[in-house]
Amino acid sequence: MTLGATESLLLELRDVTRAISELDLENEADYGLLHSLQYDQAQLREQIDQLSQSNGFSYTESDRSILLECIELEKTNKEAFAQKRQEARMELNRINKSRKSKNAYLGEYTQHMGYFIDSQQ
Repeated sequence: MTLGATESLLLELRDVTRAISELDLENEADYGLLHSLQYDQAQLREQIDQLSQSNGFSYTESDRSILLECIELEKTNKEAFAQKRQEARMELNRINKSRKSKNAYLGEYTQHMGYFIDSQQ
């Protein structure tokens, strides 16, 4: 592959990363697309890594600027995902707390059969 191929892969990686950052994380219908984009992103990274391991390879200034843009987009994505994960944890904690209080009041009452023997008689 030529040096232009590296830049082409980096541009494609940037576009995929940008597409991930533009997804609506509230919309569950986008989860399949998110998974697909993340898979594409991993494949592109692998191809770029293979190219970068060849002898005499070096990134051009243009490549570096694209890489920096990808890194910034990834930081933004990471923060957005961390925020959504925190919101999900808080919601799960709220559900678990309400479930505990519900179980405390709606527990099933059981009465065991038995006999009382009065030893005073």
